[in-house]
Amino acid sequence: MTQQPPQTTSTPNAGDNAGTWDLSIDVADLAGRPGSHRRVESAVQAGAPDPHGPAMQLASGDQADVTVDLESVVEGIYVHGTVDADLVGECSRCLDPVEQVIQARFDELFLYPNKVRRGEEQDAVLLEDDQVDLTPLVRDTLAIEADERPLCREDCPGLCPQCGMRMEDDPDHEHVVIDDRWAALQGLFSEPGTTDGPETEATADATAEPEVER
Repeated sequence: MTQQPPQTTSTPNAGDNAGTWDLSIDVADLAGRPGSHRRVESAVQAGAPDPHGPAMQLASGDQADVTVDLESVVEGIYVHGTVDADLVGECSRCLDPVEQVIQARFDELFLYPNKVRRGEEQDAVLLEDDQVDLTPLVRDTLAIEADERPLCREDCPGLCPQCGMRMEDDPDHEHVVIDDRWAALQGLFSEPGTTDGPETEATADATAEPEVER
Protein backbone atom coordinates (compact mmCIF):
# COMPACT_ATOMS: atom_id res chain seq x y z
CA MET A 1 0.00 0.00 0.00
CA THR A 2 1.37 3.38 -0.97
CA GLN A 3 1.06 5.92 1.85
CA GLN A 4 1.78 9.60 1.39
CA PRO A 5 2.54 12.13 4.15
CA PRO A 6 -0.49 13.95 5.60
CA GLN A 7 -1.50 17.24 4.05
CA THR A 8 -2.71 20.11 6.20
CA THR A 9 -5.12 22.72 4.84
CA SER A 10 -7.15 25.54 6.35
CA THR A 11 -10.45 26.51 4.82
CA PRO A 12 -12.11 29.80 5.87
CA ASN A 13 -15.85 30.17 5.71
CA ALA A 14 -17.48 33.41 4.63
CA GLY A 15 -21.07 32.29 4.85
CA ASP A 16 -23.57 31.05 7.43
CA ASN A 17 -21.82 28.62 9.81
CA ALA A 18 -21.18 25.36 7.93
CA GLY A 19 -23.16 26.49 4.90
CA THR A 20 -20.19 27.29 2.62
CA TRP A 21 -17.39 25.09 3.92
CA ASP A 22 -15.18 23.86 1.12
CA LEU A 23 -13.87 20.42 2.00
CA SER A 24 -13.21 19.25 -1.54
CA ILE A 25 -10.07 17.16 -1.91
CA ASP A 26 -8.32 16.35 -5.17
CA VAL A 27 -7.68 12.61 -5.38
CA ALA A 28 -6.30 12.39 -8.92
CA ASP A 29 -3.14 10.81 -7.47
CA LEU A 30 -5.21 8.02 -5.89
CA ALA A 31 -7.86 7.34 -8.54
CA GLY A 32 -7.34 4.06 -10.37
CA ARG A 33 -4.51 3.00 -8.05
CA PRO A 34 -5.99 0.49 -5.58
CA GLY A 35 -3.92 0.32 -2.42
CA SER A 36 -2.81 3.94 -2.54
CA HIS A 37 -3.44 5.86 0.66
CA ARG A 38 -3.28 9.48 1.85
CA ARG A 39 -4.18 11.37 5.03
CA VAL A 40 -5.47 14.94 5.00
CA GLU A 41 -5.83 17.24 8.01
CA SER A 42 -8.03 20.28 7.54
CA ALA A 43 -9.44 23.10 9.67
CA VAL A 44 -12.64 24.86 8.65
CA GLN A 45 -13.71 28.15 10.22
CA ALA A 46 -17.35 28.95 10.95
CA GLY A 47 -19.14 32.09 9.92
CA ALA A 48 -22.30 33.51 11.49
CA PRO A 49 -24.62 30.89 13.08
CA ASP A 50 -27.55 29.84 10.92
CA PRO A 51 -30.80 30.96 12.66
CA HIS A 52 -32.62 28.04 11.00
CA GLY A 53 -29.87 25.51 11.73
CA PRO A 54 -29.40 23.00 14.56
CA ALA A 55 -29.73 24.06 18.20
CA MET A 56 -26.00 23.53 18.70
CA GLN A 57 -23.58 25.09 16.21
CA LEU A 58 -20.04 26.38 15.92
CA ALA A 59 -19.64 29.89 17.25
CA SER A 60 -18.66 32.54 14.72
CA GLY A 61 -14.90 32.39 14.19
CA ASP A 62 -14.47 28.96 15.81
CA GLN A 63 -13.19 26.06 13.77
CA ALA A 64 -13.75 22.36 13.31
CA ASP A 65 -10.74 20.09 12.86
CA VAL A 66 -11.09 17.34 10.29
CA THR A 67 -8.72 14.41 9.85
CA VAL A 68 -9.48 12.03 7.00
CA ASP A 69 -7.80 8.98 5.49
CA LEU A 70 -8.37 8.40 1.79
CA GLU A 71 -7.88 4.92 0.37
CA SER A 72 -8.06 3.91 -3.25
CA VAL A 73 -10.11 0.75 -3.76
CA VAL A 74 -11.42 -1.02 -6.85
CA GLU A 75 -14.85 0.61 -6.60
CA GLY A 76 -13.62 4.15 -5.94
CA ILE A 77 -12.18 6.14 -3.01
CA TYR A 78 -13.01 5.07 0.54
CA VAL A 79 -12.75 7.85 3.12
CA HIS A 80 -12.92 7.62 6.90
CA GLY A 81 -11.95 10.08 9.57
CA THR A 82 -12.94 12.25 12.52
CA VAL A 83 -14.27 15.74 13.12
CA ASP A 84 -13.59 17.62 16.36
CA ALA A 85 -15.60 20.71 17.24
CA ASP A 86 -16.85 22.71 20.23
CA LEU A 87 -20.49 23.61 19.66
CA VAL A 88 -22.44 26.32 21.48
CA GLY A 89 -26.13 27.02 21.93
CA GLU A 90 -28.82 27.75 24.52
CA CYS A 91 -30.45 25.55 27.14
CA SER A 92 -33.83 24.49 25.76
CA ARG A 93 -35.47 25.26 29.13
CA CYS A 94 -33.83 28.34 30.65
CA LEU A 95 -31.95 29.74 27.60
CA ASP A 96 -28.62 29.87 29.46
CA PRO A 97 -25.51 29.32 27.27
CA VAL A 98 -24.41 25.70 26.89
CA GLU A 99 -21.46 23.98 25.22
CA GLN A 100 -21.00 20.56 23.67
CA VAL A 101 -17.71 18.97 22.70
CA ILE A 102 -18.00 16.80 19.59
CA GLN A 103 -15.56 14.13 18.46
CA ALA A 104 -17.29 12.01 15.86
CA ARG A 105 -16.28 9.52 13.22
CA PHE A 106 -17.50 9.37 9.64
CA ASP A 107 -16.93 7.21 6.60
CA GLU A 108 -18.12 7.06 3.00
CA LEU A 109 -17.32 5.28 -0.25
CA PHE A 110 -17.11 7.58 -3.26
CA LEU A 111 -17.88 5.35 -6.23
CA TYR A 112 -16.59 5.60 -9.76
CA PRO A 113 -19.67 6.24 -11.96
CA ASN A 114 -19.10 3.00 -13.89
CA LYS A 115 -19.11 1.00 -10.63
CA VAL A 116 -22.62 1.98 -9.56
CA ARG A 117 -24.99 -0.97 -9.66
CA ARG A 118 -28.36 -0.80 -11.34
CA GLY A 119 -31.00 0.40 -8.91
CA GLU A 120 -28.48 2.03 -6.54
CA GLU A 121 -27.96 5.24 -8.46
CA GLN A 122 -30.03 7.35 -6.07
CA ASP A 123 -28.16 6.32 -2.93
CA ALA A 124 -24.67 6.21 -4.41
CA VAL A 125 -22.11 8.95 -3.69
CA LEU A 126 -20.15 9.52 -6.86
CA LEU A 127 -16.55 10.51 -7.39
CA GLU A 128 -16.71 13.34 -9.92
CA ASP A 129 -13.79 15.10 -11.61
CA ASP A 130 -11.37 13.34 -9.25
CA GLN A 131 -12.81 15.35 -6.34
CA VAL A 132 -13.97 14.04 -2.96
CA ASP A 133 -16.34 16.57 -1.38
CA LEU A 134 -16.50 15.98 2.38
CA THR A 135 -18.62 19.05 3.11
CA PRO A 136 -22.04 17.33 3.30
CA LEU A 137 -20.57 14.34 5.16
CA VAL A 138 -18.91 16.44 7.88
CA ARG A 139 -21.86 18.82 8.16
CA ASP A 140 -24.34 15.95 8.58
CA THR A 141 -22.07 14.22 11.11
CA LEU A 142 -22.04 17.34 13.31
CA ALA A 143 -25.81 17.77 12.98
CA ILE A 144 -26.44 14.14 14.01
CA GLU A 145 -24.12 14.34 17.02
CA ALA A 146 -25.41 17.73 18.21
CA ASP A 147 -28.04 17.75 20.96
CA GLU A 148 -31.50 18.55 19.60
CA ARG A 149 -32.73 19.80 23.01
CA PRO A 150 -29.61 20.90 24.88
CA LEU A 151 -29.81 21.34 28.66
CA CYS A 152 -27.56 23.21 31.06
CA ARG A 153 -28.27 20.34 33.46
CA GLU A 154 -30.74 17.46 33.57
CA ASP A 155 -32.92 18.96 36.33
CA CYS A 156 -33.02 22.51 34.96
CA PRO A 157 -36.38 24.01 36.13
CA GLY A 158 -36.59 26.34 33.13
CA LEU A 159 -38.59 29.56 32.93
CA CYS A 160 -41.93 30.56 34.41
CA PRO A 161 -44.53 30.08 31.65
CA GLN A 162 -46.45 33.15 32.86
CA CYS A 163 -43.74 35.82 33.17
CA GLY A 164 -40.52 34.23 31.89
CA MET A 165 -38.70 34.45 35.23
CA ARG A 166 -35.87 31.95 35.79
CA MET A 167 -37.28 29.36 38.20
CA GLU A 168 -33.74 28.70 39.41
CA ASP A 169 -33.70 32.18 41.00
CA ASP A 170 -36.97 31.61 42.91
CA PRO A 171 -38.07 27.95 43.09
CA ASP A 172 -41.30 28.91 44.95
CA HIS A 173 -42.33 31.44 42.31
CA GLU A 174 -45.90 30.90 41.12
CA HIS A 175 -48.97 32.67 39.74
CA VAL A 176 -52.60 32.09 40.74
CA VAL A 177 -54.50 31.94 37.49
CA ILE A 178 -58.30 31.74 37.39
CA ASP A 179 -60.02 30.70 34.21
CA ASP A 180 -62.19 33.57 32.99
CA ARG A 181 -65.02 31.11 32.38
CA TRP A 182 -65.22 30.36 36.13
CA ALA A 183 -64.50 33.82 37.52
CA ALA A 184 -68.23 34.74 37.66
CA LEU A 185 -68.91 31.71 39.89
CA GLN A 186 -66.09 32.39 42.32
CA GLY A 187 -68.42 34.01 44.88
CA LEU A 188 -70.62 30.91 45.08
CA PHE A 189 -67.85 28.99 46.79
CA SER A 190 -67.51 31.30 49.82
CA GLU A 191 -67.22 29.72 53.24
CA PRO A 192 -70.53 29.08 55.12
CA GLY A 193 -71.61 31.99 57.32
CA THR A 194 -69.84 34.59 55.20
CA THR A 195 -71.14 36.97 52.61
CA ASP A 196 -69.44 39.00 49.96
CA GLY A 197 -71.10 42.25 51.12
CA PRO A 198 -73.54 43.84 53.60
CA GLU A 199 -76.82 42.00 54.13
CA THR A 200 -79.75 43.77 52.50
CA GLU A 201 -83.41 43.72 53.55
CA ALA A 202 -84.23 41.52 50.60
CA THR A 203 -81.51 39.09 51.57
CA ALA A 204 -82.75 38.99 55.20
CA ASP A 205 -86.33 38.31 54.11
CA ALA A 206 -85.19 35.55 51.80
CA THR A 207 -83.23 33.78 54.50
CA ALA A 208 -85.75 34.27 57.41
CA GLU A 209 -87.58 31.24 58.82
CA PRO A 210 -91.22 31.11 57.55
CA GLU A 211 -93.96 31.72 60.14
CA VAL A 212 -96.28 28.85 60.96
CA GLU A 213 -99.99 29.69 61.43
CA ARG A 214 -101.59 28.25 64.59
